[in-house]
Amino acid sequence: MIEVAEVGTVKLDRIAAVLAGIPGGMREAIDNALKRAAARSKTEAGRYVANEYTMSQGNVRKNVQVRTDATGGGGSVSLNIVFRGTAIKLIEFKTRASKTGGVYAQVKKGGGGTLGSAFEASMKSGHKNIFARVGTKRLPIEGKYGPSVPSMIANETIVESMTETVREEFDRRIEHEVYRLLNGFGG
Repeated sequence: MIEVAEVGTVKLDRIAAVLAGIPGGMREAIDNALKRAAARSKTEAGRYVANEYTMSQGNVRKNVQVRTDATGGGGSVSLNIVFRGTAIKLIEFKTRASKTGGVYAQVKKGGGGTLGSAFEASMKSGHKNIFARVGTKRLPIEGKYGPSVPSMIANETIVESMTETVREEFDRRIEHEVYRLLNGFGG
């Protein structure tokens, strides 16, 4: 959870004083600024994953859930960014049939290798993935998976940079939202 009590030179109590004449103005300004900061953090998370892994930014964004709370106690507001999801199908990463048999898979950029007994298949249900035989017989088979989005993001440096991104974006957007409300463009 990221809490913002003071953003740059802007204090929330100053914003409350400026918007005192507009019913619900402070809450609306903070909600809108938090939503924009959350959207930016989702983009940054996708960009990080795309730089480190062979996965698209869109697959990351669909595994991110954002909750905002503009009524935080103690004069602060909070933004919860939750990364959810289970292991991602290997086919979502960079894969191709190997010339020597099996499937070449690259999950992290700069790595990769061949899964000798693996193959790509689509099931009747439409489920498409990389599968491998469990034993020497034709069946059973098991699906192959890469890491989950939470495990790809669980890096202290990335969390710190996302926190800073949220703070910067909130700082930039809160002033815009205050001016928007003061000029009569509020909801």
